[in-house]
Amino acid sequence: MTSIFEPLFDTYGDSVMREHGVFDETELMKALDGLSLEQPAKNEVCDLLFDCYFRWSTAAFAVGAHLGLSLGGRVSGCPSITETAAGR
Repeated sequence: MTSIFEPLFDTYGDSVMREHGVFDETELMKALDGLSLEQPAKNEVCDLLFDCYFRWSTAAFAVGAHLGLSLGGRVSGCPSITETAAGR
């Protein structure tokens, strides 16, 4: 995803998610230690899962930001960004 939402999530959303302990690399590596995998394979699985976490979290953040902006505009009585952009 290449949009403004990725840097926004990376600078804001990721720090919030880390505070909640959503993605714990140490815990994941401990779980992978129970499997009969070579260390490079464990690292690759961990990287793949982190990439998925980043993409899914960024997408969820983008949907939430869009929804929040849409609802916020309607509550305040101002046209929302999506309505203005659509020319409504």
